[in-house]
Amino acid sequence: MTPEVEKISYSLNLVEIFKDLDDDQLATIAARFKILRLEPWQPLFTDREAEDDFYIVQSGSVFITGEVEDSDHERIRPGGYFLEEAMLYGHTENACITTDEATELLHLEGAEFFKLLAEFPQIKPWLARSPESQWLVRTRNFKWVGEDELVAYVARKHEAIFVFNLIGPIIFFLAALAIIFTVSVTDVSTTIWTTGAACSMGLAILAVLWGIWNWIDWGNDYYIVTDQRVVWVEKVIWLYESRDEAPLTTILAVNTTSTFFGRLFHYGSVIVKTFTGEITFRNLRDPQRMVEFIDEYRERIQKGSERREKREIDRDLWQRLGWENGEKSAPNLDGGAQVLSGEDRAKKKSVWQNYFGNFFTMRFEEDNVITYRKYWPTLFGKIWLPTILIFVVILVMGFIINAFFSGQTTAQLAETLLVLCMAFILFVLIPWWIYRYVDWRNDIYQVTDKYIIDIERKPLGTEVKKAAPVENILSLEHERVGLLGYMMNYGLVTINVGETQFVFRNVHEPARVQQDIFNQIYALRREKEQIDAAKQRQRLVDVIEVYHENIEDVDEEDYFDEYDDDFGVELGPDGYS
Repeated sequence: MTPEVEKISYSLNLVEIFKDLDDDQLATIAARFKILRLEPWQPLFTDREAEDDFYIVQSGSVFITGEVEDSDHERIRPGGYFLEEAMLYGHTENACITTDEATELLHLEGAEFFKLLAEFPQIKPWLARSPESQWLVRTRNFKWVGEDELVAYVARKHEAIFVFNLIGPIIFFLAALAIIFTVSVTDVSTTIWTTGAACSMGLAILAVLWGIWNWIDWGNDYYIVTDQRVVWVEKVIWLYESRDEAPLTTILAVNTTSTFFGRLFHYGSVIVKTFTGEITFRNLRDPQRMVEFIDEYRERIQKGSERREKREIDRDLWQRLGWENGEKSAPNLDGGAQVLSGEDRAKKKSVWQNYFGNFFTMRFEEDNVITYRKYWPTLFGKIWLPTILIFVVILVMGFIINAFFSGQTTAQLAETLLVLCMAFILFVLIPWWIYRYVDWRNDIYQVTDKYIIDIERKPLGTEVKKAAPVENILSLEHERVGLLGYMMNYGLVTINVGETQFVFRNVHEPARVQQDIFNQIYALRREKEQIDAAKQRQRLVDVIEVYHENIEDVDEEDYFDEYDDDFGVELGPDGYS
């Protein structure tokens, strides 16, 4: 380890976000940082826009200036860290990051910074923008967060909502107290007193359990903003967990709403409107702060996309005009990754995986294909009768065995009846049960990167397969039907494709299914936009290349014209008369 890396490693050890790393990990990270020195009033950068570069103040301090003279500066001092774009967000174009003293920064470029987060995910919770968000990200296991994704803000419902939800348990508990008080102060029989005490105890226990359930339920709803999407995570204890989300680039508008009590207790709801509907963050403590975070990261994504487009144009232009060495492969204008055919995928899977994999799974992914089955109630509706009959026949077999041992029947009769029962189970009921299960298992819905597919296949019978391109989907909606649908979180997803309507029936977490389909729509749209942008860049570079060649020809002709005038000799473009 060089002295410089050792010095950086020591500095990183004092920074909060690296507190969960050991010395070897810090040394590995330290080797990636570069030391950047600033003189007093030297701006951090002047010839470009703010990017996602990451800095740690090692000595001195930095602040934002350029907006109001002689204003108080909020400084970032040794041990502090910042991202360029996040620090300058919300300031004027004239604002810049500078210092008024000799300052030393540790610098990591944006691409390297996100590689670092993917390699050391324990850093990510500390980058949330509020102490509560940092605590929630550290203590809650949000497995769905991507390796290159940062959680910026996590919010929960206002505490007043929890208090309102306690009204029912409090009423029950007061009723329990009233009952036990009444039977205690009045002259009643022992039977009435015992009954009253039992009722009182039951109501009290119910009230306490209800209150605990409300507290857990209140704490299990999270409203999250990352640097890529907004997410509502809803978990109802013992019933279901769902996630509703939307990429930041698909958000059309963000609105807030509040009730009289919301304004009184300072809480409200945030409504995020997207192409396919809306996501409501209900009863937040500070709804305006949530709006600010969403708007900030939407704007940062837009600016990042513009920066990347400029870089691509600049890179293509330099390479085409031969201003830099090195080769680059042509952009992929066909779009999409290579997808294995069904036969290729089947070869990669064993017989056991083909026929017994995902035995009761409701949702699974294989080779970029998401498959859904109908939820448990549909399966139970198909297999309940053969299942009950199997248990009834087994019960009958038990009675026959009991009759034999009690001497109520002969051994020959008992053996005959047992063989008949076993044959009935093995050759009638179990095949019937398997048929019904396979019938349920073969009715699937699939979402690929290009199509939505509805497959209905009868065992040893016909197969009906309907498919529609993802790009032709006009609208999506989902609903949970009936009390059972709400309690178990299953229902319908309706997909309108032109004049045709696809319905994914009885799927678990219909909101998530809708989101999966929408993500494919968005990914396909982004892929086409990237292909179109690549083609436009190529056309632009072609035009500039032709212009550059013509300018060189004009300059060459002007040169020979001047040579003719000076020496009185007529020369052609090749330099010969």
